Amino acid sequence: MRKKYLRLITFFMAAMLMAAVVLAGCRSQEPSSAKDDEKTQDEGISEDKDSPDSNTDDETKEKVKITFWHNYGADKETPYFNETILPLFHEKFPNIEVEAVAQGNDQYQQLIVTAMGTNTTPDVARIDLTHLAGFAKQGALVALDDMEGFAELKDKVFQSTLDSNFYQGKYYGLPLDTNCKAAVFNLNNLSKLGLSNPPERMEDLIEAIRKNSPGKYAISVSSAGEWDMLPYFWLFGGVLTDDGYTKASGYFDSQQSIDALNKIVELHNDKILTVKDIDGTADAWDGIKTDEYAMFFEGPWFFAFNADWKETGLVPALIPTYNGKSASITGGESIVMFNSTKNQKAAFEFMKFLLSEEVQVLMGVNMGQMPVLKSAAENQQFRENEVWSVYLKQLDNAMTRIPSPQKSVIEQYIKDAFDPVLRGEISAEESLKKYAVLIDQELTK
Repeated sequence: MRKKYLRLITFFMAAMLMAAVVLAGCRSQEPSSAKDDEKTQDEGISEDKDSPDSNTDDETKEKVKITFWHNYGADKETPYFNETILPLFHEKFPNIEVEAVAQGNDQYQQLIVTAMGTNTTPDVARIDLTHLAGFAKQGALVALDDMEGFAELKDKVFQSTLDSNFYQGKYYGLPLDTNCKAAVFNLNNLSKLGLSNPPERMEDLIEAIRKNSPGKYAISVSSAGEWDMLPYFWLFGGVLTDDGYTKASGYFDSQQSIDALNKIVELHNDKILTVKDIDGTADAWDGIKTDEYAMFFEGPWFFAFNADWKETGLVPALIPTYNGKSASITGGESIVMFNSTKNQKAAFEFMKFLLSEEVQVLMGVNMGQMPVLKSAAENQQFRENEVWSVYLKQLDNAMTRIPSPQKSVIEQYIKDAFDPVLRGEISAEESLKKYAVLIDQELTK
Protein backbone atom coordinates (compact mmCIF):
# COMPACT_ATOMS: atom_id res chain seq x y z
CA MET A 1 0.00 0.00 0.00
CA ARG A 2 2.93 2.29 -0.46
CA LYS A 3 3.15 3.16 3.22
CA LYS A 4 6.03 5.53 2.61
CA TYR A 5 3.56 7.90 0.95
CA LEU A 6 0.86 7.87 3.62
CA ARG A 7 2.08 10.94 5.52
CA LEU A 8 1.43 13.01 2.39
CA ILE A 9 -1.73 11.34 1.11
CA THR A 10 -4.29 13.48 2.86
CA PHE A 11 -2.56 16.74 1.89
CA PHE A 12 -2.74 15.90 -1.80
CA MET A 13 -6.26 14.48 -1.60
CA ALA A 14 -7.54 17.62 0.09
CA ALA A 15 -5.82 19.81 -2.48
CA MET A 16 -7.28 17.79 -5.33
CA LEU A 17 -10.79 17.97 -3.91
CA MET A 18 -10.58 21.71 -3.25
CA ALA A 19 -9.45 22.27 -6.83
CA ALA A 20 -12.46 20.35 -8.11
CA VAL A 21 -14.78 22.38 -5.89
CA VAL A 22 -13.41 25.67 -7.24
CA LEU A 23 -13.65 24.56 -10.84
CA ALA A 24 -17.23 23.48 -10.29
CA GLY A 25 -18.09 26.75 -8.58
CA CYS A 26 -18.80 24.94 -5.29
CA ARG A 27 -18.44 26.33 -1.82
CA SER A 28 -5.32 -3.21 30.42
CA GLN A 29 -8.28 -3.98 32.61
CA GLU A 30 -11.46 -5.86 31.81
CA PRO A 31 -12.99 -3.98 28.94
CA SER A 32 -15.41 -1.53 30.50
CA SER A 33 -18.86 -0.69 29.19
CA ALA A 34 -20.42 2.74 29.09
CA LYS A 35 -22.56 3.72 32.08
CA ASP A 36 -26.18 2.84 31.52
CA ASP A 37 -27.56 5.96 33.14
CA GLU A 38 -25.58 8.45 31.10
CA LYS A 39 -27.52 10.67 28.74
CA THR A 40 -26.24 12.79 25.90
CA GLN A 41 -27.57 16.16 24.91
CA ASP A 42 -27.27 15.53 21.20
CA GLU A 43 -28.47 12.19 19.90
CA GLY A 44 -27.38 10.87 16.53
CA ILE A 45 -25.91 13.31 14.07
CA SER A 46 -26.51 17.04 14.27
CA GLU A 47 -25.80 19.59 11.59
CA ASP A 48 -24.76 23.20 11.91
CA LYS A 49 -28.39 24.34 11.97
CA ASP A 50 -28.45 23.42 15.65
CA SER A 51 -27.94 26.44 17.87
CA PRO A 52 -24.77 26.26 20.02
CA ASP A 53 -26.60 26.14 23.32
CA SER A 54 -29.14 23.54 22.19
CA ASN A 55 -26.59 20.79 22.74
CA THR A 56 -25.06 21.92 26.02
CA ASP A 57 -25.60 21.05 29.64
CA ASP A 58 -27.03 23.41 32.20
CA GLU A 59 -24.83 26.48 32.07
CA THR A 60 -24.25 26.21 35.80
CA LYS A 61 -22.65 22.80 35.39
CA GLU A 62 -18.94 22.59 36.04
CA LYS A 63 -16.78 22.71 32.93
CA VAL A 64 -14.92 19.49 32.07
CA LYS A 65 -11.77 18.93 30.07
CA ILE A 66 -10.90 15.97 27.87
CA THR A 67 -7.74 15.15 25.96
CA PHE A 68 -7.70 13.99 22.33
CA TRP A 69 -4.60 12.39 20.83
CA HIS A 70 -4.19 12.23 17.08
CA ASN A 71 -1.59 11.76 14.36
CA TYR A 72 -2.85 14.27 11.80
CA GLY A 73 -0.20 15.76 9.53
CA ALA A 74 1.59 18.81 10.89
CA ASP A 75 1.60 20.92 7.72
CA LYS A 76 -2.10 21.13 6.87
CA GLU A 77 -4.33 18.78 8.84
CA THR A 78 -3.41 19.75 12.41
CA PRO A 79 -3.62 23.53 11.84
CA TYR A 80 -7.02 23.18 10.21
CA PHE A 81 -8.26 20.89 12.98
CA ASN A 82 -7.07 23.30 15.68
CA GLU A 83 -8.25 26.48 13.98
CA THR A 84 -11.60 25.33 12.57
CA ILE A 85 -12.86 22.02 13.95
CA LEU A 86 -12.06 22.58 17.63
CA PRO A 87 -13.54 26.10 17.80
CA LEU A 88 -16.69 24.76 16.20
CA PHE A 89 -16.98 22.10 18.91
CA HIS A 90 -16.30 24.59 21.70
CA GLU A 91 -19.00 26.85 20.29
CA LYS A 92 -21.52 24.04 20.40
CA PHE A 93 -20.32 22.60 23.73
CA PRO A 94 -18.91 25.46 25.83
CA ASN A 95 -18.84 23.27 28.95
CA ILE A 96 -16.45 20.78 27.35
CA GLU A 97 -12.85 21.81 26.72
CA VAL A 98 -10.89 19.59 24.33
CA GLU A 99 -7.12 19.59 24.44
CA ALA A 100 -5.97 18.18 21.10
CA VAL A 101 -2.46 16.75 21.21
CA ALA A 102 -0.64 15.98 17.95
CA GLN A 103 1.62 13.00 18.56
CA GLY A 104 3.15 12.56 15.13
CA ASN A 105 2.99 9.34 13.17
CA ASP A 106 6.23 7.41 13.53
CA GLN A 107 5.92 6.17 17.13
CA TYR A 108 2.25 6.87 17.68
CA GLN A 109 1.16 3.32 18.44
CA GLN A 110 4.04 2.82 20.85
CA LEU A 111 3.16 6.06 22.65
CA ILE A 112 -0.34 4.72 23.23
CA VAL A 113 0.99 1.36 24.44
CA THR A 114 3.33 3.14 26.85
CA ALA A 115 0.48 5.33 28.11
CA MET A 116 -1.64 2.24 28.68
CA GLY A 117 1.09 0.78 30.86
CA THR A 118 1.38 3.93 32.96
CA ASN A 119 -2.35 4.74 33.07
CA THR A 120 -1.78 8.04 31.29
CA THR A 121 -3.91 7.45 28.22
CA PRO A 122 -5.95 10.30 26.76
CA ASP A 123 -9.72 10.37 27.01
CA VAL A 124 -10.14 9.92 23.25
CA ALA A 125 -7.75 9.05 20.44
CA ARG A 126 -7.62 8.55 16.69
CA ILE A 127 -5.99 5.19 15.96
CA ASP A 128 -5.35 2.95 12.98
CA LEU A 129 -8.32 0.61 12.70
CA THR A 130 -6.02 -2.42 12.66
CA HIS A 131 -4.81 -1.65 16.21
CA LEU A 132 -8.23 -1.45 17.85
CA ALA A 133 -8.70 -5.13 18.67
CA GLY A 134 -5.30 -5.29 20.36
CA PHE A 135 -6.09 -2.33 22.59
CA ALA A 136 -9.52 -3.74 23.38
CA LYS A 137 -8.05 -7.11 24.36
CA GLN A 138 -5.79 -5.37 26.86
CA GLY A 139 -8.82 -3.78 28.47
CA ALA A 140 -7.85 -0.24 27.53
CA LEU A 141 -11.00 0.78 25.67
CA VAL A 142 -14.58 1.54 26.59
CA ALA A 143 -17.22 -0.53 24.82
CA LEU A 144 -19.58 1.97 23.23
CA ASP A 145 -22.62 -0.22 22.63
CA ASP A 146 -24.61 1.11 25.59
CA MET A 147 -23.82 4.77 25.03
CA GLU A 148 -27.01 6.70 24.35
CA GLY A 149 -27.12 7.51 20.66
CA PHE A 150 -24.61 4.84 19.61
CA ALA A 151 -27.20 2.54 18.05
CA GLU A 152 -28.49 5.32 15.81
CA LEU A 153 -25.03 6.51 14.92
CA LYS A 154 -23.62 3.14 13.92
CA ASP A 155 -26.39 2.70 11.36
CA LYS A 156 -25.32 5.91 9.63
CA VAL A 157 -21.77 4.88 8.73
CA PHE A 158 -20.57 2.49 6.04
CA GLN A 159 -20.79 -1.05 7.38
CA SER A 160 -17.29 -2.03 6.28
CA THR A 161 -15.82 0.85 8.28
CA LEU A 162 -17.85 -0.09 11.36
CA ASP A 163 -16.85 -3.76 11.26
CA SER A 164 -13.23 -2.94 12.06
CA ASN A 165 -14.36 -1.64 15.45
CA PHE A 166 -15.98 -4.91 16.49
CA TYR A 167 -14.23 -7.21 18.95
CA GLN A 168 -15.69 -10.18 20.85
CA GLY A 169 -19.27 -9.08 20.50
CA LYS A 170 -18.88 -5.37 21.25
CA TYR A 171 -17.90 -2.16 19.49
CA TYR A 172 -14.86 -0.51 21.01
CA GLY A 173 -14.69 2.43 18.64
CA LEU A 174 -16.28 4.25 15.76
CA PRO A 175 -14.85 4.78 12.28
CA LEU A 176 -13.50 8.29 11.79
CA ASP A 177 -12.08 8.31 8.28
CA THR A 178 -11.57 5.62 5.70
CA ASN A 179 -10.11 4.55 2.39
CA CYS A 180 -10.56 1.63 0.05
CA LYS A 181 -9.39 0.31 -3.29
CA ALA A 182 -11.10 0.91 -6.60
CA ALA A 183 -10.08 0.04 -10.15
CA VAL A 184 -7.59 2.14 -12.11
CA PHE A 185 -7.94 1.66 -15.86
CA ASN A 186 -5.76 2.72 -18.77
CA LEU A 187 -8.23 3.67 -21.50
CA ASN A 188 -5.61 3.40 -24.23
CA ASN A 189 -4.85 -0.18 -23.28
CA LEU A 190 -8.53 -1.00 -22.91
CA SER A 191 -9.11 0.10 -26.50
CA LYS A 192 -6.52 -2.44 -27.62
CA LEU A 193 -8.66 -5.05 -25.93
CA GLY A 194 -11.70 -3.90 -27.86
CA LEU A 195 -13.23 -2.03 -24.92
CA SER A 196 -14.10 1.65 -25.19
CA ASN A 197 -14.93 2.13 -21.50
CA PRO A 198 -14.10 0.42 -18.21
CA PRO A 199 -16.15 -2.78 -18.17
CA GLU A 200 -18.77 -3.23 -15.49
CA ARG A 201 -18.25 -7.01 -15.40
CA MET A 202 -14.99 -8.83 -14.74
CA GLU A 203 -16.19 -11.60 -17.02
CA ASP A 204 -16.16 -9.16 -19.96
CA LEU A 205 -12.65 -7.93 -19.14
CA ILE A 206 -11.29 -11.46 -18.87
CA GLU A 207 -12.90 -12.46 -22.17
CA ALA A 208 -11.47 -9.37 -23.91
CA ILE A 209 -7.98 -10.13 -22.62
CA ARG A 210 -8.17 -13.77 -23.72
CA LYS A 211 -9.37 -12.76 -27.17
CA ASN A 212 -7.24 -9.71 -27.94
CA SER A 213 -4.14 -10.03 -25.78
CA PRO A 214 -3.46 -13.72 -25.17
CA GLY A 215 -0.32 -14.47 -23.19
CA LYS A 216 0.25 -10.85 -22.12
CA TYR A 217 -0.49 -9.77 -18.58
CA ALA A 218 -3.16 -7.07 -18.50
CA ILE A 219 -4.04 -7.04 -14.76
CA SER A 220 -1.43 -6.30 -12.11
CA VAL A 221 -1.44 -7.34 -8.45
CA SER A 222 1.52 -6.33 -6.32
CA SER A 223 1.70 -9.31 -3.96
CA ALA A 224 -0.11 -12.23 -2.38
CA GLY A 225 -0.56 -10.19 0.81
CA GLU A 226 -4.00 -9.39 2.13
CA TRP A 227 -4.12 -5.71 1.08
CA ASP A 228 -3.37 -6.69 -2.53
CA MET A 229 -4.96 -10.11 -2.91
CA LEU A 230 -8.04 -10.08 -0.69
CA PRO A 231 -10.07 -7.87 -3.06
CA TYR A 232 -9.68 -10.56 -5.75
CA PHE A 233 -10.27 -13.39 -3.28
CA TRP A 234 -13.51 -11.75 -2.15
CA LEU A 235 -14.49 -10.76 -5.69
CA PHE A 236 -14.32 -14.37 -6.85
CA GLY A 237 -16.34 -15.57 -3.85
CA GLY A 238 -13.80 -16.29 -1.11
CA VAL A 239 -14.61 -15.98 2.59
CA LEU A 240 -12.28 -15.46 5.54
CA THR A 241 -14.32 -16.22 8.67
CA ASP A 242 -17.80 -16.30 10.10
CA ASP A 243 -19.60 -12.97 10.59
CA GLY A 244 -18.32 -12.67 14.16
CA TYR A 245 -14.68 -13.21 13.17
CA THR A 246 -14.40 -16.19 15.53
CA LYS A 247 -13.67 -19.09 13.18
CA ALA A 248 -11.85 -19.58 9.87
CA SER A 249 -12.38 -23.32 9.46
CA GLY A 250 -15.41 -23.95 7.30
CA TYR A 251 -15.01 -20.53 5.71
CA PHE A 252 -11.42 -19.88 4.63
CA ASP A 253 -11.21 -23.52 3.50
CA SER A 254 -14.78 -23.76 2.18
CA GLN A 255 -15.45 -24.86 -1.37
CA GLN A 256 -16.30 -21.32 -2.42
CA SER A 257 -12.96 -20.09 -1.05
CA ILE A 258 -11.12 -22.91 -2.79
CA ASP A 259 -12.90 -22.03 -6.03
CA ALA A 260 -12.02 -18.35 -5.59
CA LEU A 261 -8.32 -19.02 -5.11
CA ASN A 262 -8.33 -21.46 -8.02
CA LYS A 263 -9.86 -18.74 -10.20
CA ILE A 264 -6.98 -16.41 -9.33
CA VAL A 265 -4.52 -19.23 -10.07
CA GLU A 266 -6.21 -19.83 -13.43
CA LEU A 267 -5.89 -16.17 -14.42
CA HIS A 268 -2.28 -16.17 -13.27
CA ASN A 269 -1.40 -19.33 -15.17
CA ASP A 270 -3.11 -17.99 -18.29
CA LYS A 271 -1.00 -14.81 -18.03
CA ILE A 272 -4.02 -12.58 -17.62
CA LEU A 273 -3.14 -11.52 -14.07
CA THR A 274 0.40 -11.03 -12.82
CA VAL A 275 1.64 -10.96 -9.23
CA LYS A 276 4.68 -8.69 -9.22
CA ASP A 277 6.39 -10.22 -6.19
CA ILE A 278 6.11 -13.68 -7.73
CA ASP A 279 6.65 -12.95 -11.42
CA GLY A 280 9.12 -10.08 -11.21
CA THR A 281 6.94 -8.00 -13.52
CA ALA A 282 6.67 -4.22 -13.74
CA ASP A 283 5.29 -2.26 -10.81
CA ALA A 284 1.61 -1.45 -11.23
CA TRP A 285 2.09 2.30 -10.74
CA ASP A 286 4.58 2.34 -13.61
CA GLY A 287 2.97 -0.26 -15.85
CA ILE A 288 -0.49 1.28 -15.81
CA LYS A 289 0.95 4.49 -17.33
CA THR A 290 2.53 2.67 -20.27
CA ASP A 291 1.24 -0.08 -22.53
CA GLU A 292 1.95 -2.71 -19.87
CA TYR A 293 -1.35 -3.06 -17.97
CA ALA A 294 -5.02 -2.30 -18.53
CA MET A 295 -6.13 -2.41 -14.87
CA PHE A 296 -5.05 -2.65 -11.26
CA PHE A 297 -6.67 -1.88 -7.90
CA GLU A 298 -5.42 1.03 -5.79
CA GLY A 299 -6.45 3.65 -3.26
CA PRO A 300 -7.38 7.27 -4.08
CA TRP A 301 -3.86 8.47 -3.31
CA PHE A 302 -2.72 7.12 -6.67
CA PHE A 303 -4.47 10.01 -8.40
CA ALA A 304 -3.13 12.54 -5.90
CA PHE A 305 0.43 11.49 -6.71
CA ASN A 306 -0.14 11.32 -10.46
CA ALA A 307 -1.45 14.74 -11.41
CA ASP A 308 -1.22 13.89 -15.13
CA TRP A 309 -3.53 10.88 -14.85
CA LYS A 310 -6.04 12.26 -17.33
CA GLU A 311 -3.36 13.12 -19.87
CA THR A 312 -2.02 9.57 -19.70
CA GLY A 313 -5.44 8.05 -20.32
CA LEU A 314 -6.11 6.83 -16.78
CA VAL A 315 -9.48 6.77 -15.10
CA PRO A 316 -10.86 5.58 -11.73
CA ALA A 317 -13.78 3.16 -11.87
CA LEU A 318 -15.70 0.75 -9.70
CA ILE A 319 -14.12 -2.67 -9.45
CA PRO A 320 -15.93 -4.78 -12.07
CA THR A 321 -18.43 -7.26 -10.71
CA TYR A 322 -18.01 -11.02 -10.88
CA ASN A 323 -21.18 -13.09 -10.73
CA GLY A 324 -22.99 -9.83 -10.12
CA LYS A 325 -20.96 -8.64 -7.13
CA SER A 326 -18.09 -6.22 -6.67
CA ALA A 327 -15.62 -6.25 -3.75
CA SER A 328 -12.94 -4.10 -2.20
CA ILE A 329 -10.93 -3.71 1.01
CA THR A 330 -11.03 -0.94 3.60
CA GLY A 331 -8.38 0.93 5.55
CA GLY A 332 -8.59 4.01 7.71
CA GLU A 333 -8.73 5.25 11.28
CA SER A 334 -11.07 4.83 14.21
CA ILE A 335 -11.85 7.04 17.18
CA VAL A 336 -11.81 5.32 20.56
CA MET A 337 -12.44 6.16 24.23
CA PHE A 338 -9.98 4.94 26.84
CA ASN A 339 -11.37 3.59 30.08
CA SER A 340 -9.11 5.87 32.09
CA THR A 341 -11.42 8.77 31.24
CA LYS A 342 -13.42 10.32 34.06
CA ASN A 343 -15.74 12.02 31.57
CA GLN A 344 -17.32 9.37 29.37
CA LYS A 345 -20.28 11.55 28.53
CA ALA A 346 -18.15 14.49 27.37
CA ALA A 347 -15.81 12.17 25.49
CA PHE A 348 -18.68 10.58 23.60
CA GLU A 349 -20.13 13.98 22.73
CA PHE A 350 -16.83 14.82 21.09
CA MET A 351 -16.78 11.51 19.22
CA LYS A 352 -20.31 12.10 17.94
CA PHE A 353 -19.39 15.63 16.92
CA LEU A 354 -16.54 14.35 14.74
CA LEU A 355 -19.03 12.03 13.06
CA SER A 356 -21.58 14.75 12.35
CA GLU A 357 -22.25 15.45 8.68
CA GLU A 358 -20.99 19.01 8.93
CA VAL A 359 -17.62 18.00 10.38
CA GLN A 360 -17.18 14.96 8.15
CA VAL A 361 -17.61 17.19 5.10
CA LEU A 362 -15.26 19.87 6.47
CA MET A 363 -12.53 17.34 7.25
CA GLY A 364 -13.02 15.67 3.89
CA VAL A 365 -12.74 18.86 1.86
CA ASN A 366 -10.03 20.56 3.89
CA MET A 367 -8.07 17.70 5.46
CA GLY A 368 -8.37 15.01 2.81
CA GLN A 369 -10.22 12.66 5.17
CA MET A 370 -12.48 10.29 3.26
CA PRO A 371 -15.79 10.36 5.19
CA VAL A 372 -17.33 7.33 6.85
CA LEU A 373 -20.78 8.88 7.18
CA LYS A 374 -23.15 7.89 4.40
CA SER A 375 -24.90 11.24 4.30
CA ALA A 376 -21.58 13.10 4.12
CA ALA A 377 -20.56 10.95 1.17
CA GLU A 378 -23.65 12.23 -0.65
CA ASN A 379 -22.53 15.83 -0.31
CA GLN A 380 -22.32 17.62 -3.65
CA GLN A 381 -18.65 18.42 -3.23
CA PHE A 382 -17.86 14.70 -3.11
CA ARG A 383 -20.39 13.55 -5.68
CA GLU A 384 -19.09 15.97 -8.29
CA ASN A 385 -15.46 14.98 -7.79
CA GLU A 386 -14.57 12.30 -10.34
CA VAL A 387 -12.15 10.49 -8.01
CA TRP A 388 -13.85 10.77 -4.62
CA SER A 389 -17.26 9.86 -6.04
CA VAL A 390 -15.91 6.53 -7.29
CA TYR A 391 -14.20 5.58 -4.04
CA LEU A 392 -17.12 6.57 -1.87
CA LYS A 393 -19.43 4.44 -4.01
CA GLN A 394 -16.95 1.55 -3.88
CA LEU A 395 -17.27 1.57 -0.09
CA ASP A 396 -20.68 -0.05 -0.52
CA ASN A 397 -18.86 -3.24 -1.58
CA ALA A 398 -15.75 -2.93 0.59
CA MET A 399 -14.94 -5.45 3.29
CA THR A 400 -12.78 -5.35 6.37
CA ARG A 401 -9.79 -7.46 7.27
CA ILE A 402 -10.12 -9.75 10.30
CA PRO A 403 -10.18 -7.52 13.41
CA SER A 404 -7.99 -9.35 15.90
CA PRO A 405 -5.24 -8.65 18.43
CA GLN A 406 -3.27 -11.21 16.44
CA LYS A 407 -3.59 -9.13 13.28
CA SER A 408 0.05 -9.32 12.19
CA VAL A 409 0.18 -13.10 12.57
CA ILE A 410 -3.10 -13.61 10.72
CA GLU A 411 -1.99 -11.25 7.97
CA GLN A 412 1.13 -13.34 7.44
CA TYR A 413 -0.88 -16.57 7.45
CA ILE A 414 -3.15 -15.25 4.71
CA LYS A 415 -0.18 -14.37 2.54
CA ASP A 416 1.44 -17.73 3.29
CA ALA A 417 -1.78 -19.47 2.27
CA PHE A 418 -1.99 -17.72 -1.09
CA ASP A 419 1.65 -17.44 -2.14
CA PRO A 420 2.66 -21.11 -2.60
CA VAL A 421 -0.59 -21.86 -4.42
CA LEU A 422 0.16 -19.13 -6.95
CA ARG A 423 3.67 -20.52 -7.31
CA GLY A 424 2.25 -23.96 -8.07
CA GLU A 425 3.80 -25.57 -5.01
CA ILE A 426 0.60 -26.75 -3.30
CA SER A 427 -3.10 -27.05 -4.09
CA ALA A 428 -5.57 -24.38 -3.03
CA GLU A 429 -7.53 -26.89 -0.97
CA GLU A 430 -4.51 -28.16 0.94
CA SER A 431 -3.15 -24.70 1.65
CA LEU A 432 -6.43 -23.13 2.75
CA LYS A 433 -7.25 -26.05 5.05
CA LYS A 434 -3.81 -25.82 6.66
CA TYR A 435 -4.03 -22.11 7.33
CA ALA A 436 -7.68 -22.11 8.36
CA VAL A 437 -6.64 -24.22 11.36
CA LEU A 438 -3.76 -21.88 12.16
CA ILE A 439 -5.97 -18.80 11.91
CA ASP A 440 -8.51 -20.51 14.21
CA GLN A 441 -5.79 -20.81 16.83
CA GLU A 442 -5.01 -17.10 16.62
CA LEU A 443 -8.67 -16.13 16.85
CA THR A 444 -8.90 -17.79 20.28
CA LYS A 445 -6.10 -15.63 21.70
